[in-house]
Amino acid sequence: MMDAVLSSLSEPLLQLVEDQLSHNDDASDGELHAYFVEHGLSDAQARQALTYRMLYWCRIYREGFTPIRKGCDALHYNPHTRQFESD
Repeated sequence: MMDAVLSSLSEPLLQLVEDQLSHNDDASDGELHAYFVEHGLSDAQARQALTYRMLYWCRIYREGFTPIRKGCDALHYNPHTRQFESD
């Protein structure tokens, strides 16, 4: 089930959020929060997006099956089995 706080984001904005969560390890949480708000997220949405930061840093998710989009049904890549599996 999609995160209720982030469910109203447009697809391009959701892609921006997930890209930043996955790839931006240089910015602090405060800087990333400001970036999200600057690009159209509310303060509450930006704070909620940041709660997923560690998950996106630690795992590679199947497109469309990320923690924000699918919650506990997210699928991450397991390099040992070379398969996508649930969290």
